Amino acid sequence: MRAPDEIHTERLRLRPIVRSDADAIFHTYAGSARATHFMPFKTHQHVADSLAFAVRCQDCWRSGAAFPWAVIETASGRMLGNVELKLSPPQASIGYIFGDAFWGQGFASEAVSAVVAWAIAQPDIYRVWATCHPGNLGSAAVLRKAGLHLEATLANWEARPQLGEVAGPSHMYALIKPTA
Repeated sequence: MRAPDEIHTERLRLRPIVRSDADAIFHTYAGSARATHFMPFKTHQHVADSLAFAVRCQDCWRSGAAFPWAVIETASGRMLGNVELKLSPPQASIGYIFGDAFWGQGFASEAVSAVVAWAIAQPDIYRVWATCHPGNLGSAAVLRKAGLHLEATLANWEARPQLGEVAGPSHMYALIKPTA
């Protein structure tokens, strides 16, 4: 099972991340302490860190291990963030990050909703899920707008280096497709 190369919404184009995105990745979100505050990876210190991430993204697309899209604003051509989908029927998981300059404008909700809608429409996918830190109210709002519901709080779920958490809690959100 493979995700589509591109997904288009009213204001956005989602397309595979490529090596040449490294500078935009670094300057838009990965090098920002604010944008990466709740993330499970360290804030990138150099564009080389973002280049390594972009190479990983390309490798993921080739192998089908994951499908990380760059989220591009159609009108301006600016990169706003990324959304990643992992398909493991009967489930799919999503993760995302957006530059803090683009928070509160509905871009994350629009992109995540489109990916969730595509995933749950697949015949072999019955559950789309994501996690977020309990303190990340913005991310929780994005997940709810995409149709996911809070299922549980998972203890010791994920490391978050910026918070000093070796194994911190996460809220688990999911959208479930009924079985026959």
